[in-house]
Amino acid sequence: MQLIKEQDWQTLPEPAQQEVYDFFIFIKQRYAKQTNQDESETTAFSNHSANTIEEWLDDKEDEVWK
Repeated sequence: MQLIKEQDWQTLPEPAQQEVYDFFIFIKQRYAKQTNQDESETTAFSNHSANTIEEWLDDKEDEVWK
């Protein structure tokens, strides 16, 4: 397993850190479903996504990724 060095992590802008965290939760959710584990984190991920969907749909968000 490869670890992310704290120094490397801190060089990422906060939105990128959040995106990495969200992806981690997504992957964890997918494997939890395969092993029939508790889905409480699935709900947490879904709630987080629901709170930010308007941000993602904002035209300003598109400008960040150009």
